[in-house]
Amino acid sequence: MPDLLPASLLTISVERSRARPVFMQLYDQVRDLILEARLRSGARLPSSRDLATELGLSRTTVVAAYDQLQSEGYVEQRRGAGTYVAELVPELLTGAPAARAAPATGTVALAAPERPRPLAHMVPDLGSVERREWGRLLQRGFQNLDPAHLERGDPFGLPVLRAAIADHLKTWRGLDVQPDQIIVTSSSAESLRLVLAALFPDSATMAMEDPGYQDMRTVLAEAGQTVEHVAVDAEGLCIDRLPDGDQVRGVVVTPSRQFPLGVTMTLPRRLALLQWAGAADRFVIEDDFDSEYRYRGSPLEALANLDREGRVVYLGSFSKVLFRSLRISYLVVPRRTMDRFRHTLRVRAPATSIIAQPALAEFITSGGFATHLRRMRRLYGQRYRALAAAMQGTGDLLTLQEVDSGMHAIAWSTPTLEARMTDVAAARRAAAAGVTVRPLSPFYVAEPPRQGLILGFAGFDATEIEKAIALLDAALREP
Repeated sequence: MPDLLPASLLTISVERSRARPVFMQLYDQVRDLILEARLRSGARLPSSRDLATELGLSRTTVVAAYDQLQSEGYVEQRRGAGTYVAELVPELLTGAPAARAAPATGTVALAAPERPRPLAHMVPDLGSVERREWGRLLQRGFQNLDPAHLERGDPFGLPVLRAAIADHLKTWRGLDVQPDQIIVTSSSAESLRLVLAALFPDSATMAMEDPGYQDMRTVLAEAGQTVEHVAVDAEGLCIDRLPDGDQVRGVVVTPSRQFPLGVTMTLPRRLALLQWAGAADRFVIEDDFDSEYRYRGSPLEALANLDREGRVVYLGSFSKVLFRSLRISYLVVPRRTMDRFRHTLRVRAPATSIIAQPALAEFITSGGFATHLRRMRRLYGQRYRALAAAMQGTGDLLTLQEVDSGMHAIAWSTPTLEARMTDVAAARRAAAAGVTVRPLSPFYVAEPPRQGLILGFAGFDATEIEKAIALLDAALREP
């Protein structure tokens, strides 16, 4: 029997004619109902199927909206019981959506952005950004920029930057690619959108890791793709569980350092994955988000380096390893697909600003980027060890994952902690204590969720890490 919709949900309406994607319109309205306390903490939401039927939407659209709400902490999934409004701090409930609040009289001071709180993940060391040097690079790069690029340059990106990226990939990732195969984008999400538009213009079935990167899942749903979730174990994606059939057109993977589990796909599985792709003319989308930061040994070889048939599209990002506001990522496309990408970019204008591209090109070619990577590899290794030392007294509650690369690690919940609270509840307690951690379980979709906390350590010094772990430990031990 279908769920009865709360009366507040009956006020939702979406318009397909609007530029904002339908799933984001649904997300906006459910979020506003929660913030207005018209959907109260603990309220059970209807199933995605029932809400889709009631609103005349596809179930994929509703699932994408629920995923976005869950990733931002507005709702939580209870296995076997459904989706519920999360328990929010009362002070966060506005009584009205913030965007609709009446402006105050007089001068309104705009709030400065807050520094990320320990132990937020995917936060690099912001203190290492040499702002004076970047100011010089930006000024000189813009002054020397060919005026033609200010109006309509190469849609693939600034040629000098693409050449610099090609050299970097050959040195650091073992990839022998040419600059004309590289496309500069504004983010990994934009890279994936471009791949889907060029290679899968019609709806298809795409496989994805479970657990996996929620933003990528959202992009797939937004593009109308059907997502098949495939389990991950200690050796990476479980190749024997990949879906088959003509409708399955590709897979999105993080083989060098799986997100969020941090495992590396073994060589036999990499070869088997390429064989799976080649058997039915499928594509592998390799998201290589932070593998340069390897503390022991050299960065691992990219999956794309094993590709001999043009099956792998490689995604990389400078924003994740330098600083987020840089907004420069890239993808490397197989030569046999270049015409499709060029045609797609003629139809949809690039979203990447040209302004920072010459500065980044000089930063790479001058050796500044390589120096930065080597310095950060040492620093992040030290900070991981500081995290491990700080957690020595938490072993009855949390067991820290051993890692040798990246900017985050998982603290697995022990049976003692699991008996007392879920990882979602643990993350909520941490937030109240001033510590930002992400629960692991919401990253799962089809597989039984494991309990743990994602701890970011790269952006915080040893003192901050030690203090944050002490606060986290105290918060978890409270009755």
